[in-house]
Amino acid sequence: MKTIIILILSFSITAAYAQSPYEKMITERVAELDTARTSRTLQRLANDFERIALADEKNWLAHYYTAYSYVRLAYSIKGDQIDVYCNQAETYLKTAEKLQPKNSEILALYAYLYGAKVNVSPMLRGASMGKKSAGYTDLAIEADPENPRPYLIRAMGIYHTPRAFGGGAEKAVPYLEKALGKYKTFTPASKNAPRWGKAYAEQLLRESLKK
Repeated sequence: MKTIIILILSFSITAAYAQSPYEKMITERVAELDTARTSRTLQRLANDFERIALADEKNWLAHYYTAYSYVRLAYSIKGDQIDVYCNQAETYLKTAEKLQPKNSEILALYAYLYGAKVNVSPMLRGASMGKKSAGYTDLAIEADPENPRPYLIRAMGIYHTPRAFGGGAEKAVPYLEKALGKYKTFTPASKNAPRWGKAYAEQLLRESLKK
């Protein structure tokens, strides 16, 4: 019996060490993501996460952060290249979704992605892509009402929508305040689970209150 227990413990420890290099790599790069501001840095991180995702195919967070990096890149530029980055993001996001169906973080990232697609041509895409983004935001909130990111993404959409079409900074404030309230109480599911957005929500609220 003791031999069996020792073997089980040995296997568990071996498995943990086998997984730890990937988890450590994700942790290090997530820390970089928090301060990444340039397209060059975001592209490097996207490439790094992509390599981790290819090496550890069942790790949904590796796919998630690859997608997130590409979405961030899509928001950093203008024109048709936005679609290129969004399409790359969607490929990895679909894989993450297969591994973690109905996950609030994944659904929220879909909403963030379609918000980026609006920027290719706001006049032509505002209604269709904005509707898709809003739909995924609703699904993300339904999956986890305590997740702050869907409320932030909704606030961003409202903030950047012209007042003539029902948006504007003033109308974004309640959602920003709600998001920040959720950030105060939200506990990530794991060390590498998504936790981004709080600093940007604070910045956007300050800007909204000035207008």
